[in-house]
Amino acid sequence: MDRLLGDGELDLMFSGEINRFIGVQGAIVAQFGPTPTGGNMAGSATLRDAIAKFRFHDLLNVWIGRMIVPSDRSAFSGPWSMGPWNYPGFFEPYAPPIGPRQGPFGRNDGVTAWGKVAGGLFKYYLGAFNLHDSSVSPLYTARLNISLLDPEPAYYQKSTYLGEKSILALGVAGEVQREGSVESLPPPAAGMPPGIPRKDTYGEVNADLLFEKNLGTAGTVTLEGAVYKYFGDFERFEYSYFALASYLTPSDIGVGKLQPLVRLQQAKPKDADPYLLIDAQMGYIIEGHAARVALGYQRSDLSGAKGNALFLGVQLQK
Repeated sequence: MDRLLGDGELDLMFSGEINRFIGVQGAIVAQFGPTPTGGNMAGSATLRDAIAKFRFHDLLNVWIGRMIVPSDRSAFSGPWSMGPWNYPGFFEPYAPPIGPRQGPFGRNDGVTAWGKVAGGLFKYYLGAFNLHDSSVSPLYTARLNISLLDPEPAYYQKSTYLGEKSILALGVAGEVQREGSVESLPPPAAGMPPGIPRKDTYGEVNADLLFEKNLGTAGTVTLEGAVYKYFGDFERFEYSYFALASYLTPSDIGVGKLQPLVRLQQAKPKDADPYLLIDAQMGYIIEGHAARVALGYQRSDLSGAKGNALFLGVQLQK
């Protein structure tokens, strides 16, 4: 399987404060690109974020609505604030990423209570999601994050600060959902009623580590890793992980800095050999996360089904 990846996304975001205790945030996303059946999407738009924010104290903030599920650093960062062009966990084309259970664009409808200590050196998150759907059990989440060098005060966290911060941060998180692990049944034979899938409690725990240091005239080094373990009789995967290393040049070359990067990802299905993805990428950082270009190669091995992909990405945000 050899391919050249091509798609696009446009995001319209807004946020503001009604007063010092109440805020709002929203976003609409439109996408275009190839579809599983061939051809291209003409373009589709949907609501991505719709959040009411209530700030009682640094130790207690409550967000209600459609938002990022507080699971791992990658979810908080999103593809816009990380070094790799490809979001982690996308092993299978047109399938959701392998990782913590979230929802479209990593979002879900629910409520999150979170707080910080010492300006963000320590943060906690507690969430309940799937609250819009009474036919399924709530998805409960929890996360703790400690930053041993510079603090990370915001709800969101980046996977690289491009040398603007010195980071040594460890996060641990977990999810649980009663009857959330559901048996996958084959399509019924013609004229036969569909079967009733068996269910088990779903669980997931993960840990992530980020180290980033600006070495001055020697450039900026970034090391990142995360590991995930899945529980439930009907979960497809036992575990997954990724490890990443990148380097950012200290000074501009032309109008931007170069950022070579490599990343290894692996996921272990219960009944097959491991999935493997290797990314080798050269980034060109023009204006931080606001303007960058990425050119890369991805090698995939999905239980023996091997493939190669080239990708070219351009990110602009304001």
